Amino acid sequence: MSALTATETCDASAEVGPTIPELLVMAADIVAMVDGHVRSVDIGHGIVSVHVTCQAAAEYLAWRLALDHVTVYEPTRTCHGFAVWSGGAWPAAEFKVFCRGDLVPPLRTFPCLELQAAAHTRVLTKAA
Repeated sequence: MSALTATETCDASAEVGPTIPELLVMAADIVAMVDGHVRSVDIGHGIVSVHVTCQAAAEYLAWRLALDHVTVYEPTRTCHGFAVWSGGAWPAAEFKVFCRGDLVPPLRTFPCLELQAAAHTRVLTKAA
């Protein structure tokens, strides 16, 4: 039984995610991508959340971060409507981009496969 416990402990430590200083650097890089369009940034245990001021900034970050999911929350009597783009998973960093205000559908997402295909095309173009 102690061997099983030791194995589980080793596996858990192998999946150590980003540290707080690393998340701060990621957050600073994200803010620099859309300078002037960020309301706030929150970091937590493996998560960087960015609140932006416009849909264009949100979709730009979704493209740069390859965020493949968007959820729209309709306005209610007590809450403004907003959308959340998200992607990434533990043990790597998870990213969330929040945007409230005048959102014009369709809200775009950018799965990793699209980004990889674009990078592959760019490499082929440079080779030619």
